[in-house]
Amino acid sequence: MWDAKTQRVGHSPTVVADISEFAWFVRDMPAAATAVLLGQTRLYAGDWDGNLRAWSEEGKQLWIAEAEDRVERMCGARDAESPFICATAGSQISSLDAASGEMRWIRQLVGSSDLVVCSDDGSRVLATSSVYEIELNDFIETTCWRFDADGESVREDTFEERPWHLLLDEKGVATMGIGRPRCGLITQNDNESNHINLAEDNPILCGSTIGDKTIFGHASGLVTMLKENSDGLIELDSGHGDSVHTLHFDGTSIIAGGDDGEVRSISTKGDVKWSENLGSALDECTIGFEIGGEKSCWVGTWDGLNATLWVLSGNDGKTLLQFTNLSRIRALSSREDRVVIGLDDGRVLLFNQELFCRRLNDNNNVENNSDNNDDEADDSVEGAGRLSLQERLRALRK
Repeated sequence: MWDAKTQRVGHSPTVVADISEFAWFVRDMPAAATAVLLGQTRLYAGDWDGNLRAWSEEGKQLWIAEAEDRVERMCGARDAESPFICATAGSQISSLDAASGEMRWIRQLVGSSDLVVCSDDGSRVLATSSVYEIELNDFIETTCWRFDADGESVREDTFEERPWHLLLDEKGVATMGIGRPRCGLITQNDNESNHINLAEDNPILCGSTIGDKTIFGHASGLVTMLKENSDGLIELDSGHGDSVHTLHFDGTSIIAGGDDGEVRSISTKGDVKWSENLGSALDECTIGFEIGGEKSCWVGTWDGLNATLWVLSGNDGKTLLQFTNLSRIRALSSREDRVVIGLDDGRVLLFNQELFCRRLNDNNNVENNSDNNDDEADDSVEGAGRLSLQERLRALRK
């Protein structure tokens, strides 16, 4: 809520029981919503049983499709002649027409399909799949598959490590952040694949890419940035020893966290802007739209029984809003003025900046009006603060 003393959005202990009151729309998948993708105007989602759905920006269902099994990841080729999306599910990768949901092609992979990425023009589609050995209780090999727009195989490379982040640059070079035994990076283009011996004995567990910048989270708690020529890592923050399981990068700021419940905001220069302990393990996070002139940070936590969705100030990490007693948050993503989450109970919720800020402002006004403990002078100052916040939120809707 608005803090008149600091003249900025400050800490708010608000707990909202019904998250749907703040959502632009809520849609239900037949099973747990495991993957979400925000297009330029459409919203796509996949669930535990392989169901795929697409909705318009108004929430109208556009199409229904089915994949082999649980949908792991999705990506989109927005600049292709006929835009399409790809999804990894079960042991396959599927390509579907973005507008109609018509299946373009399906390719069988080896093991369980994992990551997927495609170039904006759709000329290259990459996916990884991993073979799990039950007796060893571990993954024993991974293959990175490279296809053209029509699903024809260009190249495939198999190696011991499992990649936890896959990016594809404008030149068509893929870079994978991998775990043990070798750790470091694997690069792949149409002609060859190479291992880059970096971060020895410090597995990469997650990553986030915007433009030509990539951030990695490591098992040691380290957060690094990939050098421009992809031949090294720049250490940004060493953390406190707990593994980084989730992070997001918006081009200027990074938020990262893990099982210890601590979320931290880091700049690309390595400055830790703030750190907050949310009390439970972090599942997902994203940097979302501005609220009152400040970027918001959305973090999903899980305590073993219930999930909480935290909306934090990007400026200082203080809580703006808190949604409790949710089913587990399986997917969380943002794009421009939208944020979307997928829940274990099958719900997919889309949040729109204008509506969300209006609901937040209304909620804070109700709380402020019910507070009768301030004297008239304090009321006058707080009233000015509320008016200032209203003006800032009103400007966002223009």
